[in-house]
Amino acid sequence: MAAAPFDAVPLLAMRLLPLVARLGNLTEAARALDVSQPAASKAIVRAEEICGVSLVIRGRRPMVLTAEGRILAEHAERQEELARLTARRLEDCRAQGDGLVRIASFGASASTHILPQLVAAVSQRYRKLQIEITETTDQPTLQALHDGLVDFATIVETGDPDLELLPLKQDHLMALVRTGDPLARRRTLDAPTLAAAPFIMTKGGSEPLVRAWFARGGHEPMIRHSIQQITSILALVRAGMGVSIIAETAVPQTHAGVTVTPLEPSFPRTICLARRAGSFASHAAEIVWRMAAERTLDR
Repeated sequence: MAAAPFDAVPLLAMRLLPLVARLGNLTEAARALDVSQPAASKAIVRAEEICGVSLVIRGRRPMVLTAEGRILAEHAERQEELARLTARRLEDCRAQGDGLVRIASFGASASTHILPQLVAAVSQRYRKLQIEITETTDQPTLQALHDGLVDFATIVETGDPDLELLPLKQDHLMALVRTGDPLARRRTLDAPTLAAAPFIMTKGGSEPLVRAWFARGGHEPMIRHSIQQITSILALVRAGMGVSIIAETAVPQTHAGVTVTPLEPSFPRTICLARRAGSFASHAAEIVWRMAAERTLDR
């Protein structure tokens, strides 16, 4: 698309025309911009050559703009207002974090125990910064990050070379048993014991770790049910339909009728905030990452 003729008009002329319209004098307009009167006259003449029309009515005091001059002056004022608005928005982004940051969460551990505190800390310092959290399972969360649909994702520590990780929290896998079950009286539970009982497999982000814990000792769980929601897992355990294993941070504060027992051997995991390697998509995203890093160092 060809550029509009006024796109080549000297910037000085665009700044002078609104002033001439208000002051009625080219010399005063030039003085207001701290330029010489000859330079101002030259800029106006050059603008007229480019536009192919007269922009000021010469020989009249006070000086007035032609109809075409008023059109260009109005355009210049709109551009100036747009520039001021753009400057304000950029300043809001820089100083106030104005913008939207999207985070994908792989489950209750991060959504309950990590992200609320991070969001609260960010919101307190940067009131214009918005954070949107989407909770899914581990693979969709990771895929959303790789596809660029989110700025960050909470994931279990991985060796993916395309990702940069911030370790946020370490927790452990824990066994869930019905409180009335004899197993609930044990201080720890091992793989042979849990492999001998009907097992309720979590379909959340801990499933690969649960399977790895059993496999480490050469065992395999006797899976009877595969459940996505933690509240459903607790209900099935409470009803005596099996035992389960989930992450400690995913266990609700209240879990009546269900006993939470450490595993032997212990199986820790590290929850991380992940981003794709490279520059940030926005200054707001950089702020969130920096504040997450500060909280990591504070722990």
